[in-house]
Amino acid sequence: MRAKRFAWWGGAFLAVFAIAALCLSQQGYEPNKTKELESYFPYLSTLVRTLRAIDRFYVDEVDVGNLLRHGTRRLVSSLDSRSTVQFADEENKRQADLGLNVMSQKGLFVVISRETNSPSDGSDVLPGDRIVAINERPVYGLTLDELRRYLRGVPESKVTLTVYGPDDFSPRKVNLHRAMYISKPADFAVGDDWVVYFRIRRFADGVSKTFKRALASLGSSEPRGIIIDVRNNIGGSIKEVTNILSRFESSKPLFLRSTRDGIKEVARDSSVALMPKPVPVVIIVNKRTVGEAEVLAASLRGHGIAKLVGEKTFGFALGTDCISTSDGTRVILSTCEYEGPFGQKLHKVGLTPDIIVPMDRSSSEDTQLEKARETVLNWTPIPKTPPAAKKPAA
Repeated sequence: MRAKRFAWWGGAFLAVFAIAALCLSQQGYEPNKTKELESYFPYLSTLVRTLRAIDRFYVDEVDVGNLLRHGTRRLVSSLDSRSTVQFADEENKRQADLGLNVMSQKGLFVVISRETNSPSDGSDVLPGDRIVAINERPVYGLTLDELRRYLRGVPESKVTLTVYGPDDFSPRKVNLHRAMYISKPADFAVGDDWVVYFRIRRFADGVSKTFKRALASLGSSEPRGIIIDVRNNIGGSIKEVTNILSRFESSKPLFLRSTRDGIKEVARDSSVALMPKPVPVVIIVNKRTVGEAEVLAASLRGHGIAKLVGEKTFGFALGTDCISTSDGTRVILSTCEYEGPFGQKLHKVGLTPDIIVPMDRSSSEDTQLEKARETVLNWTPIPKTPPAAKKPAA
């Protein structure tokens, strides 16, 4: 019996070793020419010995496969708020949820935004709230990926969230029911003063086309100014950001993309038509302006096109790629860091607005929007004096 168990664990070790070799080779590593794979050998050996000890001595029977899956998922999702793993046999279909976009900040799960038409839209769960329990279960110790999984489930199933507001001294309990819904990532309005108000909740596919429709709604008239509202914006597609930026700026770069291979400039999309002439642009930001929304704001301000109004942004500026392995597993990893057009660091730093306007959650007045409109209507030119640029990779 021991011989069989030893053979099983020996086979498991070889399997893990082979998988590691395959994954590394898919990413451009050549084990016969480098020491990359050899450097992983001690860790894989430790992993197999640990699993063997669990299998032999733990008080209850353990499904080692599920244990490895759970460990792998936690390993990847602990890297940052966007990295995760989807295994080949997991159905890639949308589940019912609450419509809450959540990020991890200093060990807390902060609600960034609520999807329109979702169960949370119009509920007592507000952007800025911190989730501390789901169905009476504390969320302390969970990864963000695990928390998101707890928020999803069967349509109409009840979920009780325990949340704290930024200034609350006691928790609130909110009952919601999971549902399927169709949200609206962006919309626009044109005021009587010919100021275009463009609200972007997240950079989903098609947002740049909505922006194009907003400009087209003016007909042959020129806008007096544009207000882009990216408050409570979770980020999204960097391609959509590039398309919107390409309408404003013809010079290079729009922003920088920093990877392990160096820094590369991201140029405008030449297929996107430039606006006929410059107009005043104000971008409204707050503490929950995240990721690609920060890239948009940094680029337009860096090129002297826009002023920022509101509060300092979240400070998360990583871009992800999906890496598929031969067994169908999809590893979503943050593979680059975005910077402003002249090398301004955004990640873990954020953007400080030109005009700081704190937001009072208890007030019915939108003082940030009022200030943005006032800034557009009383526009003063922005001096274009970029700092010394970083040298991009060749």
